[in-house]
Amino acid sequence: MIEPAYQSSKVTLYCADCLDVLPQLEPGSVDAVVTDPPYGTDKAAWDAYFPRDWFYWAGIVSRMTIIITGSQGLEDTVPLVGNQFVDVIAARNSNGMTRGPIGYNNWLAAVIAFAKPKKDNGWNFFEFAVRGDMPEHPSPKPIEYMLKLIERTTNDGDLILDPFMGSGTTGVACMQTGRKFIGIEIDPTYYAIAEKRIKQAEAQLLLGI
Repeated sequence: MIEPAYQSSKVTLYCADCLDVLPQLEPGSVDAVVTDPPYGTDKAAWDAYFPRDWFYWAGIVSRMTIIITGSQGLEDTVPLVGNQFVDVIAARNSNGMTRGPIGYNNWLAAVIAFAKPKKDNGWNFFEFAVRGDMPEHPSPKPIEYMLKLIERTTNDGDLILDPFMGSGTTGVACMQTGRKFIGIEIDPTYYAIAEKRIKQAEAQLLLGI
């Protein structure tokens, strides 16, 4: 049994391999999996490890899985979800300037699998602008994006799981939007960053800041 490295009434964090933790979670105990997984493309050291079985376990512990990807990552994500594909929510970064093969890639995609969101999420498109500092990570997701995605697809009080927590942005967004959070990160360095950020967001929530 893998024990949490940190636990409170709203947060449970593991510094471990997600394939060691996911099987010990109760089936159907999570409202949604929201994650930005590695794809094993060897573009960075952290990206080389991609346990494909995580998607199977995501479907066991949760009714809905949302996989965040850049525009070029769809070629990896859509085959992964297969016939569990439901929809894609696209988001445009209005001040993004990331260069792609044929121009600037200033949008992100969230592939929804297994089941549609429980709430009416309106358009499957939204815009955001990066205004805050980005956390220390090779591929961080802006908090502005995560806040909108979490609010668009989940309800207040829902339990959200991120098996590839990275620097913890999903967890921070959950604290700021009234959700509960389970995070798993295998790298001790990024786990430490995530725990610090999520604890700070949790403290601000308790203080009503």
